[in-house]
Amino acid sequence: MTEPLDFGRIDPIYRGWAEDYLRMSGFDPAAFLAAPQPAEDEMFFKALLPNFKGDRGIGAFKFVEATVRHYQALDQIVQQAFGGFDGVSSLLDFASGYGRLTRALLQRLPAERIWVSDIYAEAIDWQVRTFGVNGFASVPDPAALAHDRKHDVIFVGSLFSHLPADLFRAWLRRLHGLLTPEGVLAFSVHDESILPSDQSMDGSGIRFFPWSESGSLDPAIYGMTYVTEAFVADAIARIAPDRPLSWRVFHKGLYENQALYVVGGADRDLSGLTVASPPMGGFERATLLTDGSVEFSGWAIERTPGASLDMLVHVDGEPVLSATPTGDRPDIQATFPASPAPPLGWSFRLSRAQAAEDKPIRLTMRSTSGLETHAYARMPSDPALTYSGWSRRALRRG
Repeated sequence: MTEPLDFGRIDPIYRGWAEDYLRMSGFDPAAFLAAPQPAEDEMFFKALLPNFKGDRGIGAFKFVEATVRHYQALDQIVQQAFGGFDGVSSLLDFASGYGRLTRALLQRLPAERIWVSDIYAEAIDWQVRTFGVNGFASVPDPAALAHDRKHDVIFVGSLFSHLPADLFRAWLRRLHGLLTPEGVLAFSVHDESILPSDQSMDGSGIRFFPWSESGSLDPAIYGMTYVTEAFVADAIARIAPDRPLSWRVFHKGLYENQALYVVGGADRDLSGLTVASPPMGGFERATLLTDGSVEFSGWAIERTPGASLDMLVHVDGEPVLSATPTGDRPDIQATFPASPAPPLGWSFRLSRAQAAEDKPIRLTMRSTSGLETHAYARMPSDPALTYSGWSRRALRRG
């Protein structure tokens, strides 16, 4: 039987990296990691963890990293629309699962202002018990949803990327109806740029495949969905045919490759809204050179149009040097189709004393957009695996 993810019992190296990542992102690690993640969480145990061969240390670090990226998108919207979280009277995280984002929101909003909902009623019951937030169960049919409270912000991290056409339109209309007039609804989709290469988009502007990472939801209503911007624009237009709504789309705006749509309430103008995407990258190789120094190398990508990267190296929390770009990485490009800038290779050297086994090494990819991402490595006594960003490769010792 699967056990909950107890953050206090994972490999201390990964725990240390997760705590550092949270501190660097403005969160209290102790509060964020206090509650174990339940064994029933399909998104962690069936979707994320298998990508890392069941290694809970790596999985826990990725859990933190993904949550911060999730939060970074929401934070930009809230800052611009409401001047910060203090201006939000009610926020709904819809399709929230077991509360990954709730861990971050609790450090920005009182629990009484946070609402969560998911089709897994037990996930909502767990969040209400554990975090003290408000919650209600979702249902397969949006017309049957028993909730009419209005919210300033509704965030839907990954539901519309799984819905067939009729449910896509129906849920979009139902959730928009829960907004205050000045509210904002943000949701992510798989756009056509990441449609599998052996498939094609038909004239309807949506392709739905009846399968997903879920082992329990009906694949007829929860599968894998890819859409064109024209399809989403039409779905938004159907919400209020007599009064066009203000909306924006930000490609690569959420997760690794999902597009983020933001739709305003009846009185909300979003024409000036901007949402940047955090950079991504990771370590790949550590090479012990003949003079005793160690050369580290890897890759990075800037995903915000018009922005550029600095790559700063810290050892044991202290700044040391900058990583040097080493040219384009076409082998990484396929992972980020239609990205605004090509992925780059990078490298840097440390003395053997700097790369001692007890010293964590952090590479901060700092974008001119204002967003940062952090990758980590450590010289182990045996060749342990280290991961960061999108990279799932071992840190090789050459």
